[in-house]
Amino acid sequence: MKRIIFQTLTAALLTVTSAADASTDPDFKRLDTNGDGLIAWAEYAAKKPKSGKIDPRRIFDNVDTNRDGYIDPVEFEAMKQRRKH
Repeated sequence: MKRIIFQTLTAALLTVTSAADASTDPDFKRLDTNGDGLIAWAEYAAKKPKSGKIDPRRIFDNVDTNRDGYIDPVEFEAMKQRRKH
């Protein structure tokens, strides 16, 4: 039981740390033009992202995993981790 709690707390701490790292990430800051800690579609689209044949709106929607219309630091960091693999 203690091990499960420890693992859960460790995972939560890593998530919070990753979110903090993403919010200070230069790429995140470049896209978060109003500095509210979230990337809205309008902010993302204004940077005219190019990614070959993939529709930028589709990319945005895939990164916005909670479907709230914004990419938050946790989602941004998760996207960067997926790209590494």
